[in-house]
Amino acid sequence: MSIRGTVVSLAGRSLSIEATSARAQSAIFPAIAHLAAEPRADGRPTRWTIVEEDVSWRPHGFAGTGAYRIRSGGFAFVQTDPASFESYRPDVGIELRAAPAALAAGDLRANPACYALAAWLAGPSTQVLHAGAVAYEDAAALVIGAGGAGKSTTVLACAMAGAGFLGDDLVLVESGHDAELIVHCLFATLKLNADSARALGVETWPSLGVTPKNKAVVAVGHRLRVVRSARIVALIVLDPPVMGPPLPAPMRIAKVLASIASMALPVACRTGTPGAWLATTAALARQLPTYRLPVSWALDTLGTAVHEIVAQAAADQAKRRSTF
Repeated sequence: MSIRGTVVSLAGRSLSIEATSARAQSAIFPAIAHLAAEPRADGRPTRWTIVEEDVSWRPHGFAGTGAYRIRSGGFAFVQTDPASFESYRPDVGIELRAAPAALAAGDLRANPACYALAAWLAGPSTQVLHAGAVAYEDAAALVIGAGGAGKSTTVLACAMAGAGFLGDDLVLVESGHDAELIVHCLFATLKLNADSARALGVETWPSLGVTPKNKAVVAVGHRLRVVRSARIVALIVLDPPVMGPPLPAPMRIAKVLASIASMALPVACRTGTPGAWLATTAALARQLPTYRLPVSWALDTLGTAVHEIVAQAAADQAKRRSTF
């Protein structure tokens, strides 16, 4: 399937994609195939260009791997091994340039141009956060935890039990109308450790590559039910693994605020302002019930625990609204 000239949309904003080679096209398509254009998307798409460079290409004019602010008001992220460059400039759009090795790398194929996309999407009411998310009907929970905490395992266990998949590592959170908080799916991919892949039977799924941390990257669009957007009704903070059934416990807001630093991708990579990130995360902590949930290899009960949290939070939210 060609994506040259294809328009996709996210949270009412649209992108017109141009790939310069079949390899560039196939590198990003599995992650964004779910983002078919919506009627409500704006009428002037932002351009997203994916350029395959030659094997000897290297980004020039930068000190090394990392995030950079461009003088024109844009943002760039540079990776040197393998070589790739992604940027967002308001007057140009999004650009992803990569050597063949980078286009085949698991990190890029899992979350193509994620930093440039986060810079494009950043605003007073929208932030890309480091979190997972699952939905039951139209109600979702954000799954929070540092890298390696078990977000992907938890999200996949829920999705394989019937939940809608919204992301395992990066999601877009929007402060909607009437103070409603919405989560949008960015990438329909998963990054899994070998033990989680074995436990959940994902070893036979076609691989998109392997990350530097030796996590297998798989596309989920044809395997799970991908949900584009849902309202957030609860936060789930993952605790270290336990033996036996996981037992969720409510958290006080002070403890919640201490836990949300794990979602700070916009601040750490300078794709957004600290003030906008703080406003979004403070709204999450203030408006939503939060539960601490241990990760467990009793994966069926882990999925059940998340489902019960979401169902109760959605019911409580509906009851509060009915009283006004």
